Amino acid sequence: MVDGHAHSELDNFEPCKFKVEGIEYYSAENYYQCQKTTTPEDHEKVRKSGCGADVWRVGSHVKIKPNWESIKVNQMYLGNKAKFEQNEHIAKQLCATKGKITFRGSTAFWNEWNAAIMERIRAEMRQSGEEDTKTIERITKAMSEYEKEH
Repeated sequence: MVDGHAHSELDNFEPCKFKVEGIEYYSAENYYQCQKTTTPEDHEKVRKSGCGADVWRVGSHVKIKPNWESIKVNQMYLGNKAKFEQNEHIAKQLCATKGKITFRGSTAFWNEWNAAIMERIRAEMRQSGEEDTKTIERITKAMSEYEKEH
């Protein structure tokens, strides 16, 4: 939610194709769930499950990387960054927003981090002054601290 309106393009489960390192993903959640896997077979199984609740369900039943807790926030950022960088129409929608981004419907942890991730991506794409620079610095620092602590 931003500027008092729901924005489906912010949803990690929203179908949206993009590539990272030559591999096509079907949503930010699809990318995220794939990154936790430990084998190429599990990665492909998760990737082929698509987007939405299906990918979350399949991703919940794979062995996860031992360092997953420390890298998971950054992986969500990387997936969303690729999604917006490669899909101009949703990037424009995100950059056109002005207010605080809020998430609901997930855990308190992910509601907070998803909002921060979207605010960072918006600021990086927009680059419209000191406020965006401060937003990028603040959120990048928080993400780095999370990774070090976990």
